[in-house]
Amino acid sequence: MNRNKLAYSDAMDSTTQNWTCSGCGSPIEASALEPRQPCGKCGSLARTAHVSIEETVTTSVYLKTRAKHRDGGTKVVRDITEGDDYHRNTGRWNIMRRVIDRANNWYEETFRNRSTGEIVHHTAEPLTDHKKPKAS
Repeated sequence: MNRNKLAYSDAMDSTTQNWTCSGCGSPIEASALEPRQPCGKCGSLARTAHVSIEETVTTSVYLKTRAKHRDGGTKVVRDITEGDDYHRNTGRWNIMRRVIDRANNWYEETFRNRSTGEIVHHTAEPLTDHKKPKAS
């Protein structure tokens, strides 16, 4: 998955259902559905189901911007990455902000708990002192 287009959605839904007599509109108890009993008011066996579905969706965004030198150079002088980031070890989503500023030799990253806003991790140091993790 391309991390620049990472999106996270957390969906919750609920379903409610009730029944009425199709002939007169009287509410029908669930116990009278199988085997179907005649309506107590009009004697009809026809039923109408009323179903309501409610869904709530939360989405998350991950944004990465790159700035190149204003004189038209091709090298990226500043990377800024911010947005929701999934931490595999804890299984939690955090809000991450990372700045890599090559022009000013600076590296900074902050991870905040998405629910509480508490800082989980913060690093700010010269880019030349920052150790990159080895790829395995």
